[in-house]
Amino acid sequence: MPLFPRSIEGGTVHLECPDRHHATAPIPRDDSVRRAVESWIARRGAQLHAQHERWGTDDLEEER
Repeated sequence: MPLFPRSIEGGTVHLECPDRHHATAPIPRDDSVRRAVESWIARRGAQLHAQHERWGTDDLEEER
């Protein structure tokens, strides 16, 4: 299964596949690849935020 970037922490890219398998990789040295990874993570975060707003679950997370 393909692995998709999930987050970047401490010089490492955390990857995840649709079956929730995890892996890590160093941040790409190539600027264009690094920007693509960062863009993927940002778009995924925006998608999840919009999804939570539609479902009304943002309020539940703020109460915790």
